[in-house]
Amino acid sequence: MKKSQEKARKKSDELQGTTSFHSLLVFLRYNIIGKFISIVLLITLVLTLNTLFATNDLEKFALITGIELVIIMIAGWTWFLIKRNSNHEQDSE
Repeated sequence: MKKSQEKARKKSDELQGTTSFHSLLVFLRYNIIGKFISIVLLITLVLTLNTLFATNDLEKFALITGIELVIIMIAGWTWFLIKRNSNHEQDSE
């Protein structure tokens, strides 16, 4: 009975080992180079999709990209203000 419990525990330990995909995600999230690579890949993906949706029309591409930039600016400022206000609430307590 104890041997089966030990085998089950060893299997669960092996299953929770770090995979290479998990290591890649940790690198992309916590390393400055990983963050830079992630941002470059994201921008490249968005501009590629904009080109695809614009169907070879420069005005439509500029319009789509401009709308995305405005949305990103609004979301960024909202996130910044929420984060700043939450820090002030923690300081006052």
